[in-house]
Amino acid sequence: MSGDGDMNSETSVLDEIEPGALTSEERRERIIEVLRQQDEVGVVELSQRLGVSEVTTRKDLQQLEEQGYLTRVRGGAVVSGRGQLELRFAARQQVNLDEKRRIATRAVEMISPGSTIFLDGSTTAFQMTRLLRNMQNLTVITTGLYAALELSFAPDVTTIVVGGILRRRTSSLVDALSPKLLRRLHVDVAFLSCRGFSVQHGMMESDLREAQMKRAMAETAVQKIALIDHSKFAQSYVATSLLPEEINLLIADLGLNEAQRQALDAVNLAYELV
Repeated sequence: MSGDGDMNSETSVLDEIEPGALTSEERRERIIEVLRQQDEVGVVELSQRLGVSEVTTRKDLQQLEEQGYLTRVRGGAVVSGRGQLELRFAARQQVNLDEKRRIATRAVEMISPGSTIFLDGSTTAFQMTRLLRNMQNLTVITTGLYAALELSFAPDVTTIVVGGILRRRTSSLVDALSPKLLRRLHVDVAFLSCRGFSVQHGMMESDLREAQMKRAMAETAVQKIALIDHSKFAQSYVATSLLPEEINLLIADLGLNEAQRQALDAVNLAYELV
């Protein structure tokens, strides 16, 4: 990036940002929105579209750099490694967001105070965390980094992060505890999502370690509840975490077509549509 004049590539994105008296927080949210769609942003063009001075824009970029979202370079900024991780997770959250929220709401209704639950690192499970923050005497075991961070603000929720190797694509941890140690955990309900699902192969992942971790955690749970929006159906991946017969209940959205519902009925898999 050679200078401010070389930053025309983001103009189409920034055209959507109308100048005006935005607060500093709103400006930074708009900058992050630009970075969600591209990897670099320029000071001159950005300051024009935000309706503020270049000095103010540079201060905003400095603040976002201190928070880890981006790295400042001559003429602007590029998204950082941590920023790429967070923006990737944010992008995944937006896919079928309404459906995920409905599924999460129904799942939370099944949790009693005093329970111990497992949440994987999926964006659907993350939606559950926002509804669990005020629950009393709850213990949450999770491999999801963002789920753990969200629950860190919950006053009466004990959060246990199953440590291990960071899988950047899903912001989750794998290869954590030995199967022997995992079997000593006592979980009431495991809430799990997946990359793909079929009535032949069950819940599938693109990463073998991810599938193994979810399976290991599910085996500690009395109940195993699958959280699967309609876009996951008929998607096939390399490794299965749970077979259909190992799932106690599948919660999906109303986007399932008639053939998919009949397939679930054919294998006697209990499900709810929300």
